Amino acid sequence: MIESCPKKRMVLGITVLGILTVLVLIIESHWTENNKHIRKQNFVIEQNSSCWEKDKYEVVRDCEPCSEFELRSRSIGVCIHTHFKEVLKCANGETVTRSCDRAAFYDEQIFWRFEGCMFVASIISTLVFQDSATGCLIDIESLIILYIYKLIDSENVQLVIHFLSQMPVESTITVDLSNIKHKVITERPEMTLYCIWPIVVSRKCITAGLCSVARLLLKRCDKPHIKTLLGFREACLLAHLESSIWTKFCEVDMISTTKKLLRNDFFDGNKFYLPEDVARFEFHMLQPVRMHNIYKLARKTSNDKNLKSSVPICDLNLIHLYSEGILMTLADIILFPCYMVLLNKCPVSLLEDKIPLTVKWFRQMVKFNLPGLNYQLLGPVQTFNEVIQPEFIRHSLYTADPTRYEPEKRICTKQGNIDFALKVVSTLEDEINNSILPFGHEVPFYWTDIPLEANPTGGALPEKRASRKQQQLENLVKAVVKIATDKCCRIVDFCSGSGHLGILLALLLPNCEIILIENKEQSLKRARDRIDNLGLANVITIQSNLDYFHGSFDIGVSLHACGVATDLVIKNCIKHNADFIVCPCCYGGIKNCYNLEYPRSEQFQKIDFDHKNYLSLAHAADQTHDAHNVKTKQGYVCMDIIDTDRKLHAKSCGYEVHLGKLQPVTCTNKNNLLVGLYKGIS
Repeated sequence: MIESCPKKRMVLGITVLGILTVLVLIIESHWTENNKHIRKQNFVIEQNSSCWEKDKYEVVRDCEPCSEFELRSRSIGVCIHTHFKEVLKCANGETVTRSCDRAAFYDEQIFWRFEGCMFVASIISTLVFQDSATGCLIDIESLIILYIYKLIDSENVQLVIHFLSQMPVESTITVDLSNIKHKVITERPEMTLYCIWPIVVSRKCITAGLCSVARLLLKRCDKPHIKTLLGFREACLLAHLESSIWTKFCEVDMISTTKKLLRNDFFDGNKFYLPEDVARFEFHMLQPVRMHNIYKLARKTSNDKNLKSSVPICDLNLIHLYSEGILMTLADIILFPCYMVLLNKCPVSLLEDKIPLTVKWFRQMVKFNLPGLNYQLLGPVQTFNEVIQPEFIRHSLYTADPTRYEPEKRICTKQGNIDFALKVVSTLEDEINNSILPFGHEVPFYWTDIPLEANPTGGALPEKRASRKQQQLENLVKAVVKIATDKCCRIVDFCSGSGHLGILLALLLPNCEIILIENKEQSLKRARDRIDNLGLANVITIQSNLDYFHGSFDIGVSLHACGVATDLVIKNCIKHNADFIVCPCCYGGIKNCYNLEYPRSEQFQKIDFDHKNYLSLAHAADQTHDAHNVKTKQGYVCMDIIDTDRKLHAKSCGYEVHLGKLQPVTCTNKNNLLVGLYKGIS
């Protein structure tokens, strides 16, 4: 724990201990002087002479231990008492042998030698290790969070550090914590192990993920000018990374690139290969500012009597001063430490002609005199004289930019493409079947036993929609109850929304721990309010993306998790050998991403079923919105095909999988129910 003690406190503590030691020595010395006469009277002498007490004398033979013969034979009386003797010669010529207290003298010498060695060691350790005594080895995510924490400087937020959790293998940054208010814990509570770092824990609420944690810190700050960093309508980095290129860039891409920079992955001899993500950001800074920021500036200008502008909104062709436009936002604060690492590794003079807009942005950030951190990058310093520009897809990092996709690569639901894909997959028609009746349909369930607060009809939903919501929830609850029975399980409701399913399970299974995972702030806030109103003590809420959850659990459930989210849920359940109950949705949202690829099963991968064919069927599976449409029947067939791919993948991982439909089937257009029971791989 000494490594967590701030430098000032450590110096103060050492000083206090030093003063106490000196006081003890002074008191002991004073006590010893007062008792010298007692010690003198205790000296035993031979020759029965006391000349040494009256006259001057010299020591002929210094205090030495008596021989073994003298001790055993007791031939010399002085050896009986202290086992040490010395020979004195008085001024009158008499020689006297007396006992001496050499043991105490030896102890005193040893003590002062020890004190001297400790003093020298403390001076050396202070000079050599003063940085490491207050430093901590961290990763780039933790550096960013520390930077934001120092920026807000708020009494409403307490930074808790667990050093073991901040020392991943790839970390090569040391940071000085002496000037940062923080609390160190020796053991992490179990709740904090559910998600990857960084996290914020408040009661039974967990927020995980770099952007979510950063947003929460800013929201809890009591300084208005800090909250403006959340941007227009406080929407900066609000969208989750599965749907937002910009959030993914700030939270995943640049973080990954910075870690590679720390490992010197972009250096080869005397060449530095400019990271692709750095080039993407440079291109992004070249694009026009997003329109909502222009509107905001126009309104601010029009409301300011001291500022008069005759320029119409449509003529405002503003360039980026900051990463999201003309005002600094949280995105700039997150990216700034990443570029501090880049420019620490690579001199500005060598990059200025390669990424001029990025360098200009960085200098603009430096001008604001943002709070700094005393940190050091470890590892060897690379020297180079040539910067190699990368090849990359030139598109804006904004989600709504239509130029992200090339038109010829778009997957369209043309009937010819669908027919061809259906023909290819027909070789697996024996595997494609739906039992219609869902798993657990026979389990009794009565809405009359459920409090109104946990009933969809008790909220603001229209009557028909609330009734359909009841039917959907009932099917999933029956399946979970059949699996859980009377066991004490940990059940995770992925993509929980406002918690309808998870809260219902918490009421019906009080012995189970229910975890709600949702990335939307407002949805979880509504869920938390309902949990508090019902007085449920067995529910934990987590605001994070699905792949940030790393806790172990027994059952995973999801109702209408969109697109890839359903497969992320199944993947997480397979990772923990947990049973799963999922009702998929938005089949057309399926796409290859950084942690998932389609098709999922080996059977589908072996046939001539490329990604284009797969996406054709996925898009067709969404054409089930109209019962009278001729494509609706085809859409349900495509739904079964996609879910069969999921089913076969789970079976290869040791699961017994049931594919049925929610009852009644009219409760939703996306009514397939996949239930996987882990049996183990034989």
